[in-house]
Amino acid sequence: MTNAKLDGYIVLNPKNVYYFTGFKDISNATLGLIIPIEDELHLWTYSLSYTIAKEEAKNCVVNKVKSGEKLHQKVAEKIKDVGFTALGFDKMSANEYIMFSEISPNVDLSPKSDLVLSLRSVKSREEIKMIKEAAKLADIGVERGMEAVKSGIHEYEVAAEIEYAMRRNGSEGVAFETLVASGPRSAFPHGVSTSRIIKNGEFVVMDLGATYQGYRSDITRTLIVGQPSDKQKKIFEIVLKAQEIAFQKIRSGVSGRDVDAAGREFIEKNGYGDNFIHGLGHGVGLDVHVAAPAERAVIDHDVVSVSADCGDAVRLPSAPFLLPRVTRSDSNMLCQNVMRLDYERAPDDRDARRRGCLAC
Repeated sequence: MTNAKLDGYIVLNPKNVYYFTGFKDISNATLGLIIPIEDELHLWTYSLSYTIAKEEAKNCVVNKVKSGEKLHQKVAEKIKDVGFTALGFDKMSANEYIMFSEISPNVDLSPKSDLVLSLRSVKSREEIKMIKEAAKLADIGVERGMEAVKSGIHEYEVAAEIEYAMRRNGSEGVAFETLVASGPRSAFPHGVSTSRIIKNGEFVVMDLGATYQGYRSDITRTLIVGQPSDKQKKIFEIVLKAQEIAFQKIRSGVSGRDVDAAGREFIEKNGYGDNFIHGLGHGVGLDVHVAAPAERAVIDHDVVSVSADCGDAVRLPSAPFLLPRVTRSDSNMLCQNVMRLDYERAPDDRDARRRGCLAC
C-alpha cells in the first residue's frame, strides 16, 4: 500500500477476508475489513456470523453489526472517524461506492484488486497443502467418474457420482459446476451436464474440481466409451503432447503468453489451431479461476492449471459430424524453476499477509 500511496485498504470480498484473517463465511456473506497502514485490522460481520468470526478471525478486532443496521455504512463511518485520506478496495458496487463517498467525501477511493491478487498468487506452505488436498479429492472424483461412464447412462448421473465421491471423502463442495459432456456436446468448452444418454464409441469430457479449506482444484479428463477409432486416438495424442510441451515451457519469469504459444503452436502444426479457442490455463487458489497466466509472468510459488484443447466444433472435410472436444487440464505448482508439489518456506502467517499488503 505504501508504494500505491494508500493509507488503508477496504476488503469486501469474503475470500479476501478469509485470506487475511482466517475467517471463512458463506460465499455470499456481507463482510467488511479495514487494513490500515498502522493500528489493528477491523472486521465487521452481522450477528449471524459474529460468534464464529470471534473464534476464527485472527489479528483483527471483530465488530458486530446488529439487525437493522447496514454493515457497509458502519465501515464507512469508521473510515471517517479514523481520518483516512486514500483507500484502495478489492470490490465495490456502484451504490456502495456512492455511499462510501458520501459518508467520507474527503477520502480518495481507488479500485486496487491487483494488490491482493498479487499476494494471493504467491502461495504459502499451508496454502499449497490445501490445494494438494483439493487435488487429491478431485482425483477421487475422476476415478469415480471413469468407473461410472458407460453406454446407457445419463451425463448428470456421472456428474452426481463424481460429486458424491468427492464430498464423502472430505470435499467442502465442488470448485465449480461439474461438467460432463458426451458425443457432439463434448465439443462445447463449457458443456454443462444434461440428460443426454452416453453412447458407445463417444468421447466424454469430465471437467471438475473439489474444495478443501476454501482452496480449489481443477482437472479435466477425456474418456472414450469402448474402443477408440484411429481418428480419436490421433486427436487425443495431439492434445496430450501439446500439454506436455506447455509444461516443459513453464519457468519462473516466463510470460504466460509464451507458455500458451508453445502448446498452441503444436496444435496449429497438426491442423487444429482454429479450434483451440481459449487460453491455455489460469491461476488456481481460493478461486478456481485467478488471473490467467497469459496476462502476467509466471512467478515462484504460483499454482496454475494447464489445459490443452483440440476441438470446439471441428468439422473435417471428410466428416459430416462435429468432432468432439478433447481436452486435458492439470494444476501444477512452480518453485525455483521446476514444477513439483512440495517446498519449504516460512510457516503460514496471516500477519505476514497484512505486512505484504502494506508493502505493495
